[in-house]
Amino acid sequence: MEEEKKKKKKWSGKRKAFWIFMVCMVIVATLAGNRAAAFKWKIQSTLNLMDRDSSNVIENVDKEFSVNTSDTQSNGEIINILLVGADKRSTWKEDGRSDSCMIATLDMKNEKIKITSIMRDIYIDIPDKGKHKFNAAYSYGGVELLYKTILSNFGVSVQGYVVVDFEAFRKVIDTLGGVEINLTEEEYSILMSRYHRTSVLKLKPGLNNMNGTQALAYCRLRQDLKGDFGRTERQRNVLNQIFLSMKSKPISKWYETAEAVMPFISTDLSNDEIFSLLKNVVFMGTTDVEQLRIPVDGTYKNGSVNGQLILETDIKANKKAINEYIFGKDEIN
Repeated sequence: MEEEKKKKKKWSGKRKAFWIFMVCMVIVATLAGNRAAAFKWKIQSTLNLMDRDSSNVIENVDKEFSVNTSDTQSNGEIINILLVGADKRSTWKEDGRSDSCMIATLDMKNEKIKITSIMRDIYIDIPDKGKHKFNAAYSYGGVELLYKTILSNFGVSVQGYVVVDFEAFRKVIDTLGGVEINLTEEEYSILMSRYHRTSVLKLKPGLNNMNGTQALAYCRLRQDLKGDFGRTERQRNVLNQIFLSMKSKPISKWYETAEAVMPFISTDLSNDEIFSLLKNVVFMGTTDVEQLRIPVDGTYKNGSVNGQLILETDIKANKKAINEYIFGKDEIN
């Protein structure tokens, strides 16, 4: 008990020192004048490299579904951002294939960062389209239909979205100098058989510092016994490694990474909203990212429709699971 009190006191001291440092930085920035303005301009110009969507897709869907932010607890304490990994960038207005879909959650109340993966093979009702695989929602109607599908089936609202082309994935990892991934014998064997003419050949079983191309191949691997479950697990693993790597890099590397990937990102978030999210992450001071996969164990079974493999999923059970995970309570009616 005494040791725990010492730890809390030590952490309290660190926070006090942090706030003193922040106040000093604000004073210096104010006195610096032109330098502070140049600093802000550099960040703004970097963020402006992203493709911006001003069509209010998320807000319009919320209105259509009569989303009440107090009901969904999206009141500033919990912020959800829809993350989509897509295989096209040339024309963001066109709908392409989504290879991954996640919800990133900033839980300010409990100081937690969470990632929820929604598997693409879930057989689910897509509004106005009927029953299909989950990833068909993005193909049929982009972010709008994807969000409608999530909201109508799971009752989870988001406050913005980010669509990332896979080229950005490669670039961020290469700019950071790679990510540390532990490759199993089975994963190594599959990669060798499927990517025999690429740099994947330079990998080995065990710990590897993967470049962007290698990490992308690793994330797309779904031929092992875990199938698509293993694929989403690997995606979350790589995202976590990117997050840990970024936290340890100097600000100059953040700029370099941002400038390399911004042209491959589309979002409806404003620069001010992005600044606010980044500030919240920094103030949390955590490097841990909690993870959940939908469907959860025991709520699905393998099936097939028209020759395609699907996951026959208990949507109600997963609605409850995702709401408990993100909001800390049962599903919201």
